[in-house]
Amino acid sequence: GDAAPAAGDARLAPADDAGANPAPDGPATPVPDAGPVPVPPLPWADDPCAGVNVGDDPFAARIAAFAAADDAAPPGAPGGGLVVVGSSSIRRWEDAQRLLSAWDPVQRGVGGARLADVAHWAEPLILRHRPAAVLLYAGTNDLADGRSADSVVDAYRCVAARLHAAQPGTPLLWVSITPTPARWGIWPVAAQVNARIEALADAHPSLVYVDGATTFLATGSPPDAGLFVADGLHLSPAGYTLWAEAILPVVRAHVPESARPLPPGPPPGTYVRVDLGPSDAENGHPAGVDAFGIQWNAWPGLPGGEQALAGEALRGLVGTRGEATGVDLVLSGGFRANGLRNGGLAAPDFGRLGTLAVAEATQDFFYTGDPDDPGGLTLQGLTPGARHTLRLFASRASADERRVTRFVVHGGGAPAQAEVTTTGPGVGADGSNANVGELVVLTGLVPDPRGRLHVDVQIAQGQFAYLNLMELEVEAR
Repeated sequence: GDAAPAAGDARLAPADDAGANPAPDGPATPVPDAGPVPVPPLPWADDPCAGVNVGDDPFAARIAAFAAADDAAPPGAPGGGLVVVGSSSIRRWEDAQRLLSAWDPVQRGVGGARLADVAHWAEPLILRHRPAAVLLYAGTNDLADGRSADSVVDAYRCVAARLHAAQPGTPLLWVSITPTPARWGIWPVAAQVNARIEALADAHPSLVYVDGATTFLATGSPPDAGLFVADGLHLSPAGYTLWAEAILPVVRAHVPESARPLPPGPPPGTYVRVDLGPSDAENGHPAGVDAFGIQWNAWPGLPGGEQALAGEALRGLVGTRGEATGVDLVLSGGFRANGLRNGGLAAPDFGRLGTLAVAEATQDFFYTGDPDDPGGLTLQGLTPGARHTLRLFASRASADERRVTRFVVHGGGAPAQAEVTTTGPGVGADGSNANVGELVVLTGLVPDPRGRLHVDVQIAQGQFAYLNLMELEVEAR
């Protein structure tokens, strides 16, 4: 379809075969702009939502947690972002925030969710964000749950119907169900679902089919095991690379990059400190205003051992003087959290850390050690051309093994990375089994064009990687 003419555009009336053209000396007759092309109705007449059934609704608590967080601090300016929604493959896609940054993604993956759950909870997961477009992956859990191809297609149609009713013409990009070794037995039914949804997409301009399945099947039947983690179900880093290669060109073709105005970003000389980890009495205490009179931001309300999930955020970070900065911290990959009961550092080395040696900040931590917690975060609301410094501290006492954490930071330039030994027999400067004062400092970091720095927390050695605290410094514009 051609683009609609701009508002107020005047077009010349076409000549007709009866010779009713304007007189040669007369002015052309303008035709008023007809406005946007009407969105056609969806290609079905029934109500697909009537049969959507979530049973005992196992994800109500998870959805309520997302909704409560969005009520307290909505993700950015209302409307215009790309909602990335679905099951665990979406939740584990740590690179989504970075790869889709140009579209201002809002990540709403729910591990174990069925497409029926997404349809049932379309309002809090999708519609409340007034999206510019929706990228959806789900359905394999429905089939594994014994549901029919018809029920999965109906759930898809229900999502489409609810989106169309709220925002006609908003693109809905369906990522085809991925063939996996673990669920190869249900692949024929999954392939049928994919084919039926592809046919629906062919029949309507706002329904878009993303064919990732063909790319995976090109590696084998079932696909190459290296594309998946040990469970044969969830994608490995190589699998996500292949997935992204299928998804990104379709997003570029169907979704304009975000036109949201960028915030100005905090001025040079701003410092922002964040205490990461649980805030229950047994594992850690949130750093507020510390003994040096410095203001911290602390991750709220997370018990020890629990998960902080992709899409959760700490919004409206304040600077060390308590000033508003407009910066948000958004988790791009989930973490687990622990603290004092599990090796948290209660006595940091002031001689090496200076005013970052705050026990409330060092005694608890985020950690990753399982593909379900890939460990990543995004700082957003920064000035794209400005230079920034990140100071990262990671520690956890244990004599079990030597553990090394690698931090990789992506922005507008080449990635920056550094490693720190966090754990192991005698690794501390005081001979303890924990890092007590070695700080990772990465300077000259430039955000991506949407004002974001993306921090990937990786295991370089051992079973786990950690992050206890971070400091952001705005160097210069």
